[in-house]
Formats: sequence, structure tokens, C-alpha cells
Amino acid sequence: MSEFNTTIIETYPRISRTEVKLLWHCDFWDGPLSGMLLYGTEMCWFSMIVENEHENKPWYRRFAIIRLTSDQLADEQYWHDLFRQHVGTHTDYGDDERRTLGAVLPKTGWHQFYDKYNERPKRDYSTAPILGWFET
Repeated sequence: MSEFNTTIIETYPRISRTEVKLLWHCDFWDGPLSGMLLYGTEMCWFSMIVENEHENKPWYRRFAIIRLTSDQLADEQYWHDLFRQHVGTHTDYGDDERRTLGAVLPKTGWHQFYDKYNERPKRDYSTAPILGWFET
């Protein structure tokens, strides 16, 4: 689960899935858990807030849409560009909302990203404005 609790669902508006477009994910487990998306024309962070755990109900994941500052956006873009340069483009999504399954670069160069990334302060968007939530 993310740092956001499920009161988001009760407090913020539900955004239609058709109003968001995934750009890339940063965390993934049987589907994206967090990353960047477009909401209208605005780049925003998304983070999973709840997943259905009931066996007798249809499966879903719900995600918060979070507005970042220009500095936070620039930081996320920097790390994503560095990842693409040294690790690969396999976390990107195409216009059809499917993972592009782009190139995974040779593992020998990954350290050029991960050595720096492991020193990055942990991201914390828990106080950033929440615009709403969507479900997949």
C-alpha cells in the first residue's frame, strides 16, 4: 500500500479512467503501483491507495492522482530519463496505454543509474495536493 490511506476515496472525486493516460511506472507488482500520468494536460504522480482483497468481488486497484511542484516534476523526469538511458525503456507506456516493452539495456550499465538512485532521498508526496482517484 502507499502512504495514502483509503479516506481519499471518500474525500476526493473519482476521475474516469479515460481522463488519465499512464506515461511510465516506477513501482510494479502484477501491474503498476506508482508513476507518472497525464491528467488532461497536466503531468501528475499516481500511487496505489487500495487493492481489492476480497475473493468474491471483482479485482481492482485504486490510485490517487497527485499534483507535484515544478521541482518535483523536474526531479521525476530527471530520474526517469537517467533510467531510460542506463536501464531501459520498458517502464514506458504507449499511446494505447500498454507498456511499450521497450529495450532493456545490458545489465553491465545499470549501475550508472542505480548507484546514483540508491543515494536519492526517498520520495514523499504525502503532503502534495490530491486531485482525485481512479480505478483500474
